[in-house]
Amino acid sequence: MEFVRKIVNGIDLKDVVEIPNSLINKKVEILIFPVDETSKNKKKKKSLSGILSKYADTKLIEKEENICIL
Repeated sequence: MEFVRKIVNGIDLKDVVEIPNSLINKKVEILIFPVDETSKNKKKKKSLSGILSKYADTKLIEKEENICIL
C-alpha cells in the first residue's frame, strides 16, 4: 500500500485542515493513506438490545415504564 509521510510546520495547514492552536507553531507529521473502499460495504452491527429483543417480556416492560426511581 502506498502512502505519503511529510513533516511540516503547523501554520502551513491552517487553511487546509482545522488544527488546534497548540499545534500552529510546531512541526507536525502528515500521513496520507488511501481509504479502504471495502469498509463502506460492511453491514452495520446490531445493538445488543436489538439482538436480545426476541427474549423481551412485554408484561415486564410495561411495569418498568411505570417505575419511579427516587
